[in-house]
Amino acid sequence: MKLKFNTDRIIGLSAMLISLITLFIFFYQTNLLKEQSRLEVRPRLSFNKTIDKNVTVNDSISTAQITIQVSVRNNGLGPAIIESCAVDFQNNEHGVSPFFEEKFPKLKEYGTFSQLSDLAQGGAIPAEASVTIFAYQYNMENQDTINKYLGVAAAYEFPFELVVEYSSLYEEKWSIRSSVDGHPVKLD
Repeated sequence: MKLKFNTDRIIGLSAMLISLITLFIFFYQTNLLKEQSRLEVRPRLSFNKTIDKNVTVNDSISTAQITIQVSVRNNGLGPAIIESCAVDFQNNEHGVSPFFEEKFPKLKEYGTFSQLSDLAQGGAIPAEASVTIFAYQYNMENQDTINKYLGVAAAYEFPFELVVEYSSLYEEKWSIRSSVDGHPVKLD
């Protein structure tokens, strides 16, 4: 049997080919728009440690107050919905507030906690916002005692790490650790 290619058949096949290409492009653009929507609301949390040294001179006696503040900041475009916040110490996870009371109670003797936050599950950190997890203030003269008590060699180090798991509005989940620099780890 011989195939005859007349003008009507060529136009019909061309129309079908153009329709299939258009359908492929439509699906491709839809996927691009879907991905763009996800990226427009993707949060990106990171830890910030701030160390403030305040020297006061009274009657020729100078005292130095050190304030260490650890916060989590959302550098992303959408809100970060908190799934959990914990302290990882010796491969065990603890809540932030009870952790210092249970594991390092003497820290209150050497200084004061001005803030402790557990970052409540279901709470949100808006884009470009920051939430302080804890702030600890002490006299500089206690630095060596605190380092020895915590079992760390250098000032401003911690023998624990903070772990925050969070999700986006599209329920994509990530985890960040205070001791690890770099990108959050995707959990899905």
